[in-house]
Amino acid sequence: MTFFIMRSEMHTKFDKIMVAIDGSEESMHAANCAIGVAKKYDARLTVLTVLPQELRYDYEIDQVDPEIPMTPVKGVIELSRMEIEAKWFRAIKKNALASNVRIETEVVMEGKSVVSDIIEYSKKQSINLIVIGTKGKTGLRRLLLGSVSQGVLAYAHCPVLLVR
Repeated sequence: MTFFIMRSEMHTKFDKIMVAIDGSEESMHAANCAIGVAKKYDARLTVLTVLPQELRYDYEIDQVDPEIPMTPVKGVIELSRMEIEAKWFRAIKKNALASNVRIETEVVMEGKSVVSDIIEYSKKQSINLIVIGTKGKTGLRRLLLGSVSQGVLAYAHCPVLLVR
């Protein structure tokens, strides 16, 4: 089941489409749907993964003082990027290229939350359609929508295609 949410005043020229993935089966299905939409509109597709905050920082037991900032662990971040590239992006790129869809991939780790990272990236890149699965890998699942898809739907500046 696929949902498409669009405000009436928004245009329907989709030339920059972004799909947010987290490696879940639902997000990979959303990526395949995004490839189909990108092909239909002859659009460029960006596949975005937000690196979870717990992988961004080095948590040391003796660092209990909240005044001391935590520092990114470069090795963990680079390993995560390589794993994401190998496990998630490779299959999506293969499907996109087989469909003659222009594709780029991006791993983001800038903001405070997955939702804010997705929204900020989409604004900076002038994305005009966001595709996202309705449920992902976040802990507790909501009744109908995952917390990330709910947040993206609530704060997106452009149309959102929810894939279930």
